Amino acid sequence: MIKAAIVDDDKEAITTITGYLGRFSEETGVEVAHTAFYDAIGFLEQSHSFDLVFLDIEMPFLNGMSAAEKLRETNDGIALIFVTNTAKYAVRGYSVNAVDYLLKPVSYPRFSALMKKTARMLGSNADADVTLHTSGGMRRLPLSSVIYVEIREHLLVWHTESGRCETWGTLKEAEKSLPAERFARCNHSCVAGLRHVVSVSGDEVTMSDGTRLAISHSKKKTFMERLRSQGGG
Repeated sequence: MIKAAIVDDDKEAITTITGYLGRFSEETGVEVAHTAFYDAIGFLEQSHSFDLVFLDIEMPFLNGMSAAEKLRETNDGIALIFVTNTAKYAVRGYSVNAVDYLLKPVSYPRFSALMKKTARMLGSNADADVTLHTSGGMRRLPLSSVIYVEIREHLLVWHTESGRCETWGTLKEAEKSLPAERFARCNHSCVAGLRHVVSVSGDEVTMSDGTRLAISHSKKKTFMERLRSQGGG
């Protein structure tokens, strides 16, 4: 899940971006939780809680560019997208490592393309991990190493680059522990790691370990949309 902040003193702009985030999630399967702030000061106090910020440049009290400079003093990891009425500030965005900017009124095609880019970037940041409770004790797996997870009765089998790991539980529980922008259900019994997809042919996906997984008709649309959002053709 991506945790996004929308910082803008314009309620209409906040409403537009909020609606676009919902539409983007429906189309791609990338879950995005968002919080709105009407000034930059309030956001800066909570900036550590977010992965992404849409930051309006022209605001009272503390403008977006000054807020971005303060943000970068303590937070290098958050993805920053400026929202502005004019492109004249775009060049200055490089000084604070902004992903890009959106020009008001924001169009959905431009927004969607930028969100896909940002989701891929966040997915490639310092790797997160998932904690599993196995019969041998607790084990942490880097998310990037998880090729796919399958359910066999009530036994979850995690297929990774370093071998198999088995836990008890449901596939739904496992799916909740995996970021939707990096994993997708391909059928009723398997969740595939999108970065490990080698090819898709018909109703079958080949994974990096050579395993071929079936893609069910009911899951195919969502699966392919998520795969494309990761840059897969």
